[in-house]
Order: sequence, then C-alpha cells, then structure tokens
Amino acid sequence: MIDIDRKYLVMMMEAGYVYLGMRRLKEARAIFEGLSAISPDSDVPIIALGGVAFCEGDFRGAMTLYRKAMKVDPQSLFAKVYLGEALFFSGKKDEALEYLVEVRDADAKGAAGSFATALMDAIHKGFTPQMLSSLPGKEKGRHAVHKAIH
Repeated sequence: MIDIDRKYLVMMMEAGYVYLGMRRLKEARAIFEGLSAISPDSDVPIIALGGVAFCEGDFRGAMTLYRKAMKVDPQSLFAKVYLGEALFFSGKKDEALEYLVEVRDADAKGAAGSFATALMDAIHKGFTPQMLSSLPGKEKGRHAVHKAIH
C-alpha cells in the first residue's frame, strides 16, 4: 500500500465520480482501479468500480465487484445496497430485496438506507428494469435508475 494523505484520496475519488457522471467510463475506471491498487484495504474504490460496471450494463461484473468489496468490509452498506440494485436489474428480485431490506433496516436515515428505501418503493409500485429500455442510450445505467425512482 502506498501512503497517501486521505484528502488526496478523496479528491481522486471525486474526480472519478465526476468522470462517471459525465459517462466517461474509461477514465472513471482508470481512477478507481488506481485507487483500489493503492488502497487495497478500502472497499470504497471497489464499490466505485462496481458502479462503472453497472453503468455499462455489466450487472454480473458489478455484482462480482460488490461482493469483493463485502470481503474487504462485510458490513459495507453501500456494497450491499448496490449489490441489491444489480441483483434486481439481473432479474433476481427476491434476492435483491433481501439486501435492500437489510440496508434499509441498518441505515434508515443514511444515504445507503435512503437509496434502498427509494428503490424498494419503486419496485413495490411496479418499477421494472424493462421500463428503462425505451430511454436513449445516454440515459441508461445508474443515472436513469436514480431519476426513475426519485
């Protein structure tokens, strides 16, 4: 592990998320892979890599990365909530709901719990991944999911 001041790691994570938001997935992946290499004890860059895979529509790859993050931190609520999301988009609704309920119950007022609650509400109201299939290509992925459930 390379010793880098936390403020620089945070800045690099933010840069990766800016690229992700701009759908510049290659650049986002490069940043998150680098951060994962220099911070192997952190689940955060692994979760971010899962987000890149999710945005590419690679739900299986995203699930693999979220499970890897959970090996680093078995209590990682973000790994669990995003695993639930990827499971749902992979057609595994019941398994997804198990993770979403766990996160909602553990983090009712936090960001992970709020996302779990919003996604569960959308699912219970009939939201399906197929509803996003009519959106233009740039609107697919996690950003479209967040728009659809909020």
